[in-house]
This record gives sequence, C-alpha cells and structure tokens, in this order.
Amino acid sequence: MTLRINTPDLDVDELMKEVRSRIAARKADGKYEQYDLSAAAALEMDNIKIDQDHLSQYLPNLWRASNIDLGDFPISAKVPVLGKGIVILKKLIWKLLKFYTWRLFSQQKEFNARAAVLIQALILRYEQKIIALEERIAALEEEGRS
Repeated sequence: MTLRINTPDLDVDELMKEVRSRIAARKADGKYEQYDLSAAAALEMDNIKIDQDHLSQYLPNLWRASNIDLGDFPISAKVPVLGKGIVILKKLIWKLLKFYTWRLFSQQKEFNARAAVLIQALILRYEQKIIALEERIAALEEEGRS
C-alpha cells in the first residue's frame, strides 16, 4: 500500500528550508539542550581521536552527557478528544513505575558522574606529567648545546 499526496503547489525545498530555520532558532534559544544527544554521539569510541585539540572538546561533552536530568518531564498528549484521559493514564503509569526505575537511574547517574570525574582527573594528571617531561627534555637539550 502506498500513500500519495497530490500537492502540486508544495515546494519541498522551501518547506525544508523553513523547518531548518525554525530548528536553528529554537536551538539558539536553548530549547533543545536537554534533549541534545550530540555529546553522546561525540563520545562514540570508534570516533574518538586522542589529541589535545579533540580532548578539550570531549571533556565538556563527557560531563554534560554524564549529568542526566532525573526530574520529571511534562506528560502531555496531542490527541484532542482523548488527550486528558491519556495524560491521566500516562501519569498513573509513571507513578507506578517511578519507584522501580528511580534507583536504577540514580545509580547510573552517580556512576556516570564518577567516571567523568575520574577520566578528567587522569587527563589532568598526565597533562602535568607531560609538561614536566617536556621541560626536562628542553633542559637536557639546553645542556647538550652548551
């Protein structure tokens, strides 16, 4: 079965341009930040390049990705006729499940935060060691020249 919509006046490129501009405006207003998964995508292990430029980009993303908001999201329904009943049903289901899922989510959030702090601490430690080694190499090179 194929659905065909006959709209000869519709300019798809113009419509997509409008959609993209509205998304860009909402991103600029910060409306999508809590749902932004680009930090998680940037942390995919296959794509990580370990050098100083990329590392400074990953650290804030790592922290933001680990800092998951455990607060309740607004529950809504877009169905005009049954919307109120659907919202009540969804809220009831969430209240029943919250007891079981809250501990799991909070433990995961704590683990994520500790892992992010540990990684950041390791990076800072090795950055300091590298700086000390570079200074030592420079001093040894200076001694070798004189």
